Amino acid sequence: MLRRGRLMGEFSLPPPEVRALLGSFLFACNQIMVRRLMDRASALTITVWVNMWMGLFAIVLSPFADSFAGRVLLALVLFLAVGVVGNALARYSSYRSHMEVGVSRTNAVVAASPIGAVLTGILLLGERPGPAVWAGVGLIVLGMVLLTSERGGGRRPLRSYLFALAALAAFSFTPYFRKAALLAMNAPWMGILISVCVANVSLLLSSRFMAAPQQFRWSGAVALGCLPAGALALGAAFNYWTSLRDGSLAVISPLIRTGPIFVLLLSALFLRGREAITPRVVGATLIVVAGAALVTAGG
Repeated sequence: MLRRGRLMGEFSLPPPEVRALLGSFLFACNQIMVRRLMDRASALTITVWVNMWMGLFAIVLSPFADSFAGRVLLALVLFLAVGVVGNALARYSSYRSHMEVGVSRTNAVVAASPIGAVLTGILLLGERPGPAVWAGVGLIVLGMVLLTSERGGGRRPLRSYLFALAALAAFSFTPYFRKAALLAMNAPWMGILISVCVANVSLLLSSRFMAAPQQFRWSGAVALGCLPAGALALGAAFNYWTSLRDGSLAVISPLIRTGPIFVLLLSALFLRGREAITPRVVGATLIVVAGAALVTAGG
């Protein structure tokens, strides 16, 4: 029965390219909802509750969809890495950056994450990127310069982008950890569960060292309010994990990078009065996304 349910679940999945785009859209919805929730609680509190709901859903779904055969120990280590780098550092930094520079600007910066993989390949692996990769890097740099050199009412000090840059660095490596983990053991729901659990342990331990307004605070209302955001994050994570598992990284990664475009559209609809979306932000976002697509496709 378990095997039958697993097979039926696998055959019913849409193509990995569709899942990558769906994951990007769900991620954008999560970002908009989180921004509204952060009017009520700290970034750390929201991150912990979103992770917790993701873990609870994953507990229910894992036995019916995962395969636990393969290189189990390697997969567990990589799941832990996803938790620390992706669900803790990247998610918290991204959410905190929402309050510093806004959702649209944060996601435009995060979209530049492929540049981290390029630098790693050059510095550590001695790789020589091709013309498409260098063109993509150039577009990313151009978009980042446009974004961080705003003038007038939309301008943000460069130091206010520190959390966005931390999220950029963390998100640079997360897809590779996920891909390697699922190649070692085809258990995406278990991977989500382990990664969010280790992330929450890390975040709660760090809470005591933060300034009081940024610490974790218990609130039943906030916890319940985070349930839809957790469900959206889980849907995004599952689509990301399985699209990376089933598709080519060079094809899937550019599609995953389309999230900031969805964020721009949803921000204009649901964050009026909270987000200042200027033509420069729109242009910079599109340039960075185009550059990221070139880098991941050309790499």
